[in-house]
Amino acid sequence: AAAVGAAAAIFSDTLAYANARETFGKPIADFQNSRFVLADIAIELDVARAFLDQSIRAYNDGDLSVVDAAKLKVAASEMSNRVVDRCLQMHGGYGYMMEYPVARAYADLRIQRIYGGASEVLRDLIGRDLVGRR
Repeated sequence: AAAVGAAAAIFSDTLAYANARETFGKPIADFQNSRFVLADIAIELDVARAFLDQSIRAYNDGDLSVVDAAKLKVAASEMSNRVVDRCLQMHGGYGYMMEYPVARAYADLRIQRIYGGASEVLRDLIGRDLVGRR
């Protein structure tokens, strides 16, 4: 949930930045490529939220398996890293300045793929389940 929330917050900041930052006399949000990137991020966030909501319901009902929890953790942590990477890119050189939230998020979200189970370890757990080996 933390990865999804952090990615959503950085996306919100980036959306505001894209509407405010001008280049060649217009906001960068007016360029088609920027809109494509923003749309892709919005899609990824919506999918992650839906998976998270489904997993929360399953947990509350006592039906969330270890494998499904691992799938969510891998999907959400890797999504958050893709999102913050695209957001940083949209900020250009400012994205690397620690005064900007996106730079701090870029550094902070990397740990999501490690703690609580590294993505590679969780992929092995998921793969073992798929092929019938525990």
